[in-house]
Amino acid sequence: MATNITLADLFPCDDGTVLVAKDVIDGSRRHISQVANGLRCGCVCFGCGRDLIARNGGDISLRRHSFAHRPDELSPNCATAGETALHILGKEIIARHGRVTMPETWMTDMDGKRRLVTPLQSIVLTDVRLESAEGDLIPDIVAISPDGRRLFIEIKNTHGCPPEKLEKLRSLDVDVVEIDVSGYRAHALDDLDEVILDLAPRMVIQSAALRAMATRIADERAARGETRQTDASARIDVYRDRQMQHSPRAAELADEMIALGFADYMDLDDMKPSAFRVPRRQWQAAILYRLGVTVYPDKVGAVAMLERLRERKWPKRELDFISSDDTNWIAKHIASDFKSAYEEVASYLRLLQRAGVVHEDMGGRFYMSQAGRDTISKAARERSRPTVRRQELDDSLEEIRDLMVPGDEGWVDADAWLDDRAGELGTTVANLLQQDDGRFDHLMGTLKKIRTSIMMMQRFQQDEPPEDMAGLPLERFFLRLQIARFDAQEHAEKERDDHLRREAEDRVSEALQAANWVVSDPITWLDTVRPDSGGKTPRELAADSLVGLGKVLGDIAKIRALRTEEQRAENLKTTALDKLRAEVARVLPRQDHADLWIRQSRPQLDGARPQDFCVDDSTLVRCLDLLAETQATKKRRR
Repeated sequence: MATNITLADLFPCDDGTVLVAKDVIDGSRRHISQVANGLRCGCVCFGCGRDLIARNGGDISLRRHSFAHRPDELSPNCATAGETALHILGKEIIARHGRVTMPETWMTDMDGKRRLVTPLQSIVLTDVRLESAEGDLIPDIVAISPDGRRLFIEIKNTHGCPPEKLEKLRSLDVDVVEIDVSGYRAHALDDLDEVILDLAPRMVIQSAALRAMATRIADERAARGETRQTDASARIDVYRDRQMQHSPRAAELADEMIALGFADYMDLDDMKPSAFRVPRRQWQAAILYRLGVTVYPDKVGAVAMLERLRERKWPKRELDFISSDDTNWIAKHIASDFKSAYEEVASYLRLLQRAGVVHEDMGGRFYMSQAGRDTISKAARERSRPTVRRQELDDSLEEIRDLMVPGDEGWVDADAWLDDRAGELGTTVANLLQQDDGRFDHLMGTLKKIRTSIMMMQRFQQDEPPEDMAGLPLERFFLRLQIARFDAQEHAEKERDDHLRREAEDRVSEALQAANWVVSDPITWLDTVRPDSGGKTPRELAADSLVGLGKVLGDIAKIRALRTEEQRAENLKTTALDKLRAEVARVLPRQDHADLWIRQSRPQLDGARPQDFCVDDSTLVRCLDLLAETQATKKRRR
């Protein structure tokens, strides 16, 4: 029978009233609004099975309609009716479909990582029973899973399994899943199939798979503990190994720091266990040098400091990248003095901080005061000055020698040369390399000047060698450089002269080529002095410079323009005269008269003959006008 009963209707209200009962005939759920009043409702309690009375008559505003047990002081209303009805409903749904969805199960291993135990899956169930007693436990639903194991299904409406029930469940070899339907109280009971089977939140309280995974993780933990013990013993052996490797540079640093008064802040006992392959004093001296001498960055943390030591390959490889967890475990359980390379560096920095040698900023970085840095830097420079200066001298001598041609004079013995130079400067080699009295700088300046002079003379940018050659065998070498410069200059001058000659010839050739198209005898024209050329021929002007060539080409252009204008005038005269002769021949048919008219001087033409006067269109017009006037006069005379 379809109903509109919701999940919330199954449970008593706050006043204890029951809204849903069980039909005594077919066992269906009946809402108070669906039954007859009184005992005629035909319903019993889901919880205790006693007959119920329907109180749904009368005005609902005066009394709420509900079911009630028969009046009996010994048998009050049953508080478990709703839970029993819900369990029956869940059993019916699961039994009808023969399945239920099991949630994913996870377990956290000893590394803090989550491991998937069982996936989200729908399993087939058999032998579904309601509240079947299991010892002193009564699970909501009992079923058999596909692997033949018993599965307890608890349906949670308000509260989950109490602690005492969970404790009893752990003693049973069963799987338990809890389905929480508290979020679906507004759902109609007829729509709860998918909710109970798949949708409602669910949690596996215990299972054989979870227990197996827990056992596996415990075994792994035990195996790891055994391995950890073995690894720890090996690391302790490495830590206590007193065979050390010495770094010459670090040994010098250690001696230097001791000389500067830092012996009290350095561990001078080379027989103590260590995470480093070099003695403590050496890597500690490197840290002091890093904090007191290095300019940038002026602050450093333990990690960054260890990275610097790693670059030198000083930490023992087996104790370098060991985790803090492993270090602490070994120190706590096996060897209390055990430290990793990082722990030793960090401890030493803390020791320096407590002694007031260094300070720590808010970022955990350590630094030395500027006064302390200045003291160390100055002392370090003074101690290393002879070595640094000697290297500078050797480098300068080598740079000069590298500039010389192989096979030059034999080179100096550096020690003997330096002894001679010190004597020349009125001091000893030791004082020359140590004192700041300017003599070393003078010697270095001389060597630099020699090197610069060699390079300048090799590039032909300097003629003479330096006056002071600092006792180096360079006389013949500089002489060869001078000879090479003179030879190069002579060769350059010859090339320049040849180049100028070729340029002059090219300019004359260009002038000649231009004249070929303008003058009838270009050779003669090029070799004839022009009036405005300062007594030079065009050939000489072109050979002198581009300016002269330009003047010659300009003269040729003027001649070309004049010739062009003359030719144009001649063409105009010929055309005009042809037109005049044709017109005279037309007006004076007799040839002798026509020839006489055109050759006879005319006052109207300023005494000129028509054949001479007619040179263009305008003079042609005047001649034609004169011809017309002459003919008109003859006609009047007749």
